[in-house]
Order: sequence, then structure tokens, then C-alpha cells
Amino acid sequence: MSFIETQNRWDGFLKKIKERFQEVLEKTEAALPVLFEATDFETTTFSNAWQGIYSQASDLIYKIDDTWDEKVEEAFENAGVDFGSDQFNKERDKGFNTRFDLEQKLKSYEVKIFADAAKKLVQEVKDTLSKDFCCTQCQAKLPVKDNFFRSYYSTCEYCQTVNTFEPGTKARNIEHFAVHALGEEAALEHYLHHEELKFQNYLKSKEIYKKEELDAIYQKYVETYLKKRIEIIPDYKDRYEKDFKAKTAFLTNY
Repeated sequence: MSFIETQNRWDGFLKKIKERFQEVLEKTEAALPVLFEATDFETTTFSNAWQGIYSQASDLIYKIDDTWDEKVEEAFENAGVDFGSDQFNKERDKGFNTRFDLEQKLKSYEVKIFADAAKKLVQEVKDTLSKDFCCTQCQAKLPVKDNFFRSYYSTCEYCQTVNTFEPGTKARNIEHFAVHALGEEAALEHYLHHEELKFQNYLKSKEIYKKEELDAIYQKYVETYLKKRIEIIPDYKDRYEKDFKAKTAFLTNY
């Protein structure tokens, strides 16, 4: 097989992977939100369903490297392309770039679909709680705060009775699902930027971007994530330093 024929087959394979990957995400976008609502916003079912979809999409991504190693590399060598030559590396890098682009898209999509689910879940629970939260003295409806995951006191504007708001089991159970998802959404751009620079170092096999620069971007990701959590649940402010050190420990340990 000639170089052009091998190149065309390689390009065609990568195109099919991207098309199949997009199909998986489009089907997910249509089905997963429906499933979430049909199960009364049950987070475990939602997460398990996503894991199946994530595995399917990841398998497509992994197939790029596997196919290169098992078939394509040898095919190019048989077509007269020297291992390690500029021509060889250009074809190899097509696979690397496609894999990385799909990994970034998968991460972005995962964050988006969980953040969308979190927003729906928070609004649903808040609406439900708002129907039931009334003054114990005069039965007037009382407003529910946006960050309703913790108990708090609310004074009735009509009779001045101080009432205790209790979020209930469902609201407490969704705390970590919603807070993590919305934190990831807020910090996504920093995560993707960090991964992009790491990938460039990997692709060029040299330190284009120094460790200190990469670490600063990752720290910004963690900072943004944690501050979003505090915005939702102010009690997290007391553990900010501890959480920051825990989430960035690997930068110095490894």
C-alpha cells in the first residue's frame, strides 16, 4: 500500500472516530436529562448512566492509540516512511491531537451535563421546600434561601416569629452532587488550559511551559473551584486552606 493510500485510511479512521464520538454525545444530550427527570432527579441513577456513556466515549478515544500501535505505525513503515522522520511524526501527531481534542470535549461535556443537572435539581428541591416552609405562628409563606443546604433561622415579616429552616434529607443528600458540579463548571476553563499546556509539552517532548507556570494554572483551577463551593455553602470557608492544600498536594509530592 502506498503512502497516500495509508494516509487516506488513517485520516478516514480518525474522521470516523470523531463522528462516532459526536453521535454518542448527541444521544446523551437527548436521553440523559429525560432519564434524570423520569427518576425524580435521582442522582445515583444519573451518575451510573453517565459512567456507561463515559466508558463508551473513552473506548473510542483509546482506540486511536491502539489502532496506531497495532496497525498504522507498521503500515506507514511498510509504505516507506522512516520511523522518527518528520513525515512519520506528523502522521503520529494526528492521532495524538485527535485523542487530546476528544478528551477535552469529553471533560467539557461531562462538566456541562452535571452542572445542568445540578441546577435543575437545586431548583426542584428549592421549589418543593418553598411550598412547605411556613411560619409556625401565622402560617405565612417564608422565602427559602438560595444556599438552602444548611439549617438557618428566618424571621416572619408579618408576626416576627423566628422560624428554623430545616433542608431535609433530600436537600442534604444532593449537597455534594450539586456543589461539586457547579464548582467544576466555574473552574473548567482553568482545568482545560492546564491540560492544553501539559499536552503541548508532551507533544513536543520538551518543557515549553515550565512546571511553575503549569502549577500556577492548576492552583487557579482549585482556587476557583473552592471559592464557588463557598459561594454556595459559606460554611466551607472555614476549611478552604485545608482543602486547597489537599487538592494541590500532588504538585509538590510528585
